[in-house]
Amino acid sequence: MYQLCLSVKPRSKVKNRWVLSRRLHGFILRMIKMQDPQLSEWLHNRKDRQFFSCHSSFQEKEWYIQTPSREIVRCLQQSLLSHPVIDLRDWTGEIQEIHCYSYTVKDMLQNFSPKVTFQFHTPTTFYQWGNYYPMPELQRLFASGAKSYEMDGNIPIPWEEIEPLTRRVRIEHLSITTQRADFGKFKVVGFCGTLAFSLKALSAEEQKKMWLLANYGSLMGFGYKTAWGLGQTSIREQLRTPPASESTQGVFGKQEPLEIQGI
Repeated sequence: MYQLCLSVKPRSKVKNRWVLSRRLHGFILRMIKMQDPQLSEWLHNRKDRQFFSCHSSFQEKEWYIQTPSREIVRCLQQSLLSHPVIDLRDWTGEIQEIHCYSYTVKDMLQNFSPKVTFQFHTPTTFYQWGNYYPMPELQRLFASGAKSYEMDGNIPIPWEEIEPLTRRVRIEHLSITTQRADFGKFKVVGFCGTLAFSLKALSAEEQKKMWLLANYGSLMGFGYKTAWGLGQTSIREQLRTPPASESTQGVFGKQEPLEIQGI
């Protein structure tokens, strides 16, 4: 799993962050298209979960783009290094630096803990059969994490294995509020807040399996429209993501040649 951390200097004030988030999705596709038109078209036409997610308040300096695709990382690095201005019509910002990280299953397991606390930073919801489900149901959360796990090239974990495990997960704390994300053409209702739970009732192997799904979910985001900034989540009292592999830590200035170590 890869993550690009962009250091961005805003040039404009924010009017509606969610309209900008929708436009940012289109901007990312355009940056990919500059390097690989076929990949951009495939991403645009994809009906399943999008292969990247992004998160920015458009006021904070750090922006995040997550993806399991090495090719997406390569395309974005090359395009953003040569075109450092993010133009979203009524908002612009300039990229100052690009940090590139990668995360492996081994990295995630190094931080294993049977106690997990999710912090849902942006409205999170699930969409099925034409309805929104803005509730932190464990079955939906872990199923979403399993999709990200599978997208990263891991052996799929079937729902029949996940569902019985969620029944033995003990919720220890829940504090959420309902928030709306206004994308202009439509609005989405989601939840933000904190969910803490324990995996101790599971076997050691089962705990690690659920821990991985939790980490993949926190990296890619949970639920609906993660490519538009919804569902962005972190595991509290740790870094926003697990520590990056040493071989891929680095900063790539916008004027430097593209040399992506470990990718």
